[in-house]
Amino acid sequence: MERYVAQIQDHNLRTVWENEERGFTRWLAENIDLLGSELGIELEDARTEEAVGDFSSDIVAREMNTGETVVIENQYGNTDHDHLGKLLTYSSGKNAGFTIWLAENFRPEHRSVLEWLNESGPKDVKFFAIKPRVLSIEGSDERGFEFEIVVEPNDWEREIVDDSLTETEHSYREFFAEMVDTYSARRPTWNKLKPGPRNYLTFSAGTSGVSFGWVFHQTPGFSVELYIQTSDPDRNLAIFEALKEESDKIESNLDAELIWQRLPEKAACRIKWAKPIERRITELSMDQRAQLIEWGAETMDEFQEDLEPRIRSLDVS
Repeated sequence: MERYVAQIQDHNLRTVWENEERGFTRWLAENIDLLGSELGIELEDARTEEAVGDFSSDIVAREMNTGETVVIENQYGNTDHDHLGKLLTYSSGKNAGFTIWLAENFRPEHRSVLEWLNESGPKDVKFFAIKPRVLSIEGSDERGFEFEIVVEPNDWEREIVDDSLTETEHSYREFFAEMVDTYSARRPTWNKLKPGPRNYLTFSAGTSGVSFGWVFHQTPGFSVELYIQTSDPDRNLAIFEALKEESDKIESNLDAELIWQRLPEKAACRIKWAKPIERRITELSMDQRAQLIEWGAETMDEFQEDLEPRIRSLDVS
């Protein structure tokens, strides 16, 4: 007997979000972490209809680990020259580090433009073409959603040229690449990030402006941290103080003495689980680096497990 295999069916975005601006764009801004997860970056502070001169971009966000501006232009149906012009205008006006065009179908000439920009355009801007897809299994009314990457920068991190990196920058990128793999093994659903040549790697704590991170310090030292830096200094302090009121319980659960820091010069606050190290990252042996990665992954797992639910339950509005 011939076996029947149900087919995956594509649906127009309008079948879920009738209006692009009031429906899909607002949904994407509220779920910007889904797009970040697909790209391996941490997106936050997504704002819709952000002014750019006399016009407004669909979404402007921020990439947490680089601080770069992210410009997103959405389009139902086939791409056109009008939206391409808007995309480039908004990207230039916002000095974007990430420029993302979402459309249901990309014309070959528009794909070619983005590929050319990634190849020959400004070296500090990354261009993406992404197809948002609404899916269902044949015969079912249930809908699923995914992002299909159509165009991305060559080797993704085109701005990071190996020959231009210092020994320290190389070491940071290699260290955090191993940390990402190790932590992903502990938390398979965690957003697997693309590390850069920096002394830190951060990811969202579930609230905009609040992040977990692994950080190398100058002392030398290494730490697992919660960093609180929303756009409102008073809210930063309120989150910090609310958590500090539970410091005895938190430190007892973690069996650790944490460092609680107000950082008025940065209008931010930090909670740090520190680990002194004897050498800078370029001087660590393979065994020392492996032990530090294992400590960082295990400690972050415990740290996130305890603090993330507390942060989500805070009412400091």
